[in-house]
Amino acid sequence: MNKVNSEEERMVNFFKKVAEVKCEVDSKESHQFILSDNAPSFLRNEKLRLVIFSGKGGTGKTTSACALGIYLAKSYPDKKFLVASSDPAHSLADSFDCPVEDSITPIKGLDNLWAIEMDSVKLLGKFKEKYKNYLENFSKMAYSTDQIDLRDFLTFKLPGMHEIMFLLEIVDLLSFGIFRPYQYDLVIWDTAPTGHTLRLLQFPDKVLKWIEIFKLSFSRYAQVSIGVATLGFHIPGYRPPKGNVRMFLDKLSKELEKIRDILKSEEECEFVPVTILEELSIAETERLLSALRQEEISIRNIIVNRVQGNRECPFCSSRSKEQEDYLKEIEEKFASYNLIKLPLFPNEVRGQERLLEFAKVFCGEEKYSFPLQSLSQPLDEDRFIPGELSEILEKDLHFIIFSGKGGVGKTTLSSVTALALAKYNPNKRILVFSTDPAHSLADSFALSIGDVVTPIKDQENLYALEINGTKLYEDFKKEYKLNIEDAFNKWQDSQLASISGRKWKLDHDQKVMIEFVETYPPGLEEVLALEKIMDFIKKEEFDVYVFDTAPTGHLVELMKFPELVREWLRVSYRGLLKYQREFPLDNIEILAKKILSSQETVLKMRALLTDSQKSEFIAVTISEEMGLLETKDLLKIIQSLGIPCRHIVVNMITPATDCSFCSFKRRDQLDCLNRINSQIYEKKIIKVPLYPHEIRGIDNLKQLSEFLYRVS
Repeated sequence: MNKVNSEEERMVNFFKKVAEVKCEVDSKESHQFILSDNAPSFLRNEKLRLVIFSGKGGTGKTTSACALGIYLAKSYPDKKFLVASSDPAHSLADSFDCPVEDSITPIKGLDNLWAIEMDSVKLLGKFKEKYKNYLENFSKMAYSTDQIDLRDFLTFKLPGMHEIMFLLEIVDLLSFGIFRPYQYDLVIWDTAPTGHTLRLLQFPDKVLKWIEIFKLSFSRYAQVSIGVATLGFHIPGYRPPKGNVRMFLDKLSKELEKIRDILKSEEECEFVPVTILEELSIAETERLLSALRQEEISIRNIIVNRVQGNRECPFCSSRSKEQEDYLKEIEEKFASYNLIKLPLFPNEVRGQERLLEFAKVFCGEEKYSFPLQSLSQPLDEDRFIPGELSEILEKDLHFIIFSGKGGVGKTTLSSVTALALAKYNPNKRILVFSTDPAHSLADSFALSIGDVVTPIKDQENLYALEINGTKLYEDFKKEYKLNIEDAFNKWQDSQLASISGRKWKLDHDQKVMIEFVETYPPGLEEVLALEKIMDFIKKEEFDVYVFDTAPTGHLVELMKFPELVREWLRVSYRGLLKYQREFPLDNIEILAKKILSSQETVLKMRALLTDSQKSEFIAVTISEEMGLLETKDLLKIIQSLGIPCRHIVVNMITPATDCSFCSFKRRDQLDCLNRINSQIYEKKIIKVPLYPHEIRGIDNLKQLSEFLYRVS
């Protein structure tokens, strides 16, 4: 009897617990759909498929993307989410504080959240294997029709192929599944910094143009082989190859049209710019918004990150006061958007717990308040040593390159160094220049600087240049097209063409060669920019060049001289050379030499940059774990390229104050600084304090120059 009663009691208690758990689950599920009035639109849109975060480097794009992924995964356990990165310098693993591979990786502790750091090289290999038969057909087709070296295309070291791979992967991640409407309910895309992101988003239209070139090129074969069936390209005397070329091109077109349509769909895609309250970031956000509107991409929300709270601390108050004008500027300029204002957190936002804390504020669920706590350890130790970079001024250098993660202060340090060099060496002409598509030199000097060499006021021997790669490419394209059109017109009129009966072939080849220049690869603009610098060097116009680079990943690609650019230039050259051998023309010889010269430019630049006597590479980072990890990756890569690096600048370290908020932030930074000192060997570590005001304009740059170089 007692046994029965105890069993009944056990069962009753069991079902009570089940009911309690169910109530808790029901309560959580009902909470999932109760959004605050401040919740961003991308939390309210059930049809949304893709959220894209972008902005200036270092504003918190990756943090925002990862935080949103964590928040949604915990809030909607019955849905599947994926965070994908296309930044060459990936940071998802650093942000989640767990491994993230170049394949779909589950995030530890969450069974409905995945991440991927997309590797374009691996994706390209997968693509080639998937369409192997089609590509073999390309090769046979090119050979049989005597096209302009079309086999050169078939290696698929093609213009923009790496960017295409990212876009096709996003399409695949958004694709339909067998047992559920979508493979993932929402994909959160963490992109590269502004300029490179905009290029990526323009690629669907560019690649569709490239596909038309293939179709145009193959149309010549249709005139040769009337027995072609559905353009399967039967070659007389050969078995028809597997893989229908037109079917392949049509499929590729549809995939790219699909991603283009998703990007421009207000229901399915939302682009979220991330900015901070600094002039450089606001200016870049304006440029980003303008470009996105031109691309017809929807923007409703803008994240304004790291808003300084009002505290009694003089240091915090000074920065907060400076932010007031920028906040007012943002509220006026971006009044038509929902501004999501996020506070400056005292700790690095990294790992699931801190990401979720950040996300709750970000998604409007909670308001952040800094817990008032006291620290057990004193943090008044003075670690800043003035003049630690002054040795740079005494060297007979030709090139000084600053590189690092976005938002660490590369442009500011480039500007300060150029100013110090000009002051220290009044008889030398100094040029500070940028090839970053999202230029910031003008913002740093608070002067108008464009794509012409601009003298810096009050410093007669200092000049600045923001190289407009797009304009250089447009000039290159114009010259290329004029030369091609002129050459083919002359070939068409030649006796050689008439006798051989090749007029109709020439007509097709002319169209292919002219359209080919429209498919230029990423990296070509930077190559043309470096050509401009090489022209200055040949003419000895300047004595020292200070190079303000694009963020880490893009600099590394440029220094490697992307195979895409090399292949594109080689194909162009061989295509021209084919007809030049048969019917020489001066303008084609000039164009061919120009193309060869472009190939040589980066190789010469590499030789200059690897000369430790003439070049100085300075890595810039901040005292946070993500900055440390990326710096270690950068150092490993430039070492493999033979580029010497002897200095690392750890920028924006919070100085010692009595403020508990500042002390918490400083404690984290000093812990990370200790790890930098212990993990990075044989480099001089230069520590630079965070100033209570933004370093912008000549006077502020001089102030930092005094600290770094003892030159004001």
